[in-house]
This record gives sequence, C-alpha cells and structure tokens, in this order.
Amino acid sequence: MSQPQRIHYLDNLRALAMLLGVFLHAAFAYAQPAQSIWLATDSQSSVTVDIAIWFIHLFRMGLFFLLSGYFAKLVIERKGATHFMWNRCLRIMFPFILFFPFLLAAMTVVLVFSLSYLDQPQGLMGLIAESAKNNPAPQERRSPGLMHLWFLYYLMAFSTLGAIAHKVKGLNCEALFRHPKWLVLLPLILIPAALSSGTPMPAPESFIPDGWPFAFYGLYFMAGWQMHGREHLLELLRPYVWHVTGISLILFVPYYMFMPILDLNIIVTETPTQSIGVRCVEALLTAYLSVLLTIVALLLGRHYLSSRNSLLGFIADSSYWVYLVHLPIVLFLQTILIPLSMPYWLKLMAVLLGTTVPCMATYLVFVRYTPLGWLLHGKRSFP
Repeated sequence: MSQPQRIHYLDNLRALAMLLGVFLHAAFAYAQPAQSIWLATDSQSSVTVDIAIWFIHLFRMGLFFLLSGYFAKLVIERKGATHFMWNRCLRIMFPFILFFPFLLAAMTVVLVFSLSYLDQPQGLMGLIAESAKNNPAPQERRSPGLMHLWFLYYLMAFSTLGAIAHKVKGLNCEALFRHPKWLVLLPLILIPAALSSGTPMPAPESFIPDGWPFAFYGLYFMAGWQMHGREHLLELLRPYVWHVTGISLILFVPYYMFMPILDLNIIVTETPTQSIGVRCVEALLTAYLSVLLTIVALLLGRHYLSSRNSLLGFIADSSYWVYLVHLPIVLFLQTILIPLSMPYWLKLMAVLLGTTVPCMATYLVFVRYTPLGWLLHGKRSFP
C-alpha cells in the first residue's frame, strides 16, 4: 500500500497554534487587568490585549489536543499499539523528564533576577517579593508544579488511555458530521468540566491530576482520534463556517462581560466569587465557544492552509522546541522592559521577536539535525 498523503493544513494549524501560545505568554504582561496575576506586570497595558488573550485561550489548547489525538491515531493505525506507546514515551515522556529540571532552574534564575532588577515589582512578582521580605526564614518546600509542561503530562495520559481503548469498536462520529444539527448539542458534554475548572480555565499545573482536564481536553483528544480517516467529512460543515464565526463573535461578548476580573488584589482579599447562576452561564458559553471556535479553525485551515508551505512547515517542525524553551525567555524580556517608557505594543513586539527568533535559530543550529531533534520529532534530512 502506498503511504497516505500528508494533510498539510493540520501541520500548518499546529504551527500557528504554537505561535499563538508564544503570543499569549508574551501578551500577559500587557493585558489589563489580567496582567496582575502574571509574574511580569508592566505599567503599560491595554484592555484590547486582555480581550485578545481570552479569545485565543478559548480554543487554542482544545485545538492542540484535537490535533494530538489525530496524529496519535495516525501512528497507532500505521504501526500498532506497541510501537505507538514506545513512540509516545520517546516523544513525550522522555522530553518531559529531560527538560523539567532545566526549565525549573531557568525559571528560578529569571525569578531571582527579576526580584533584584526591579525596584518596586508589581502584581504577582510584588507579592512574591513581599512574602520573602516578611518571611525571610526558610519555608516548607512546595511542589514546583508542572509549569507549561502540563500539556505533555496530560497528553501522555490521554495517549495511554487511547492505546488501551484502541480495540474498542463502535466509536464512530460520522453521524454527527452527516447531521450537523446534532453538533448544536455536542458542547453540552463539556459543561461539567468547564464548571469545575472555573472561568477562564486555568493551567492544571499540579502533579496530582485534576479531573476536569480529562473531561474537557480529553474529549478533544478523542475527537481528533475519531477525525483520523474522516477528514473529508469536515466539508459537510464548510457552508456553515461564516455562520459559526459570527455566532462565536456574538457569544464572546457576554462571555467576556461575565468573566470574573482577574485582579490579584481581589484574589488575595478573597472577594466573594460569582453566583452559581453566573458560573453556569460562563460554563455554558465556555463550552460552546471552545467547540465553535475550534471548528472554525479547522474549517478555515482546511480551506486556506491546505497546500504545503515551507515557512509554516519549518515552524511546525520547530514548534516542539519553541514550546519547551520559550517561557523563561519571555519572562526575562518582559522583566527587563518594565522600567522602560515604551508603548505596550512596542514592548510586546520586542518580546515576541526576542523570543521566537532565538528559539528558531537555536532549533535550526542545535536541534533540527541533531539527536535532540531526532528525539523531539524524528530525523530530518539536510536540504
């Protein structure tokens, strides 16, 4: 049998989703009011950045897990369950074990530098500085958390569950695509997880697994798993793409209006949280917006990104490396820019370029054609 053609729009979507992740972390320092819960809180900020962050946050991780489920099913169909699990250990578990101590050390160095560099740190950094000042004695050590590697942590769990369930027959979602009206009810199954996690959904960084990521992102992984071999069925939804886009934009308005204000002062003083009614409305909007925007991303990607693109292909190849190493660089650049009197958009551009360019340059020189690159994405031949 001949090898099936590569579906380029999925690779291209993965590349763009990675760039959006760098943008989110870079933009947090300039998002008013959510910037106060970020380590680097800049004096220059904008509500527009805040809106952009939470709009992207609604679908980016769901799209990532959906794509991961799709490619997981591709590997297990071609190579079998045994090879699949070895591949997941090699591509997910080993990089997690290898990079976690390195990233923990890098984040610690950046934090120590920031506390010494900033005269009057604000937001979360200020809270840390105040805590260290008021409690100079050594404190009980806490787990450092998963940081942004929580994605690999849960992806490994989902992959293991997928391999176990591989032989379960009857899991077929074609009826949903052939009768799109049923998609109207599909997001309802995400509401319990969205209600449990809270709005906006936080990063589940604890080493003790939370239940809601399995009930939310796990379903996206399963959807991607089911989508493999049925990609053509997305065409049945293509006539609705602009309708779904318009509905999503309309629904985002009440979502953002009802979303609790992420202000560190409110969180620290334990201001009463939202009523259960408002929380249920937010969970409903989260579920629907997450699904609808993910569908829009898939449909637009299928239509506009279906051909091979060398630049996006390179970004997709480098995405794993960039994902692993970008966060300490982002925080360092945000910190050194805080005292400077510059417009927020100029600082944001500096952080974005100052992060992506070195990350991709180091990928090209030190990773792409080396054993580290073989570990992350397999061998790549020289052009």
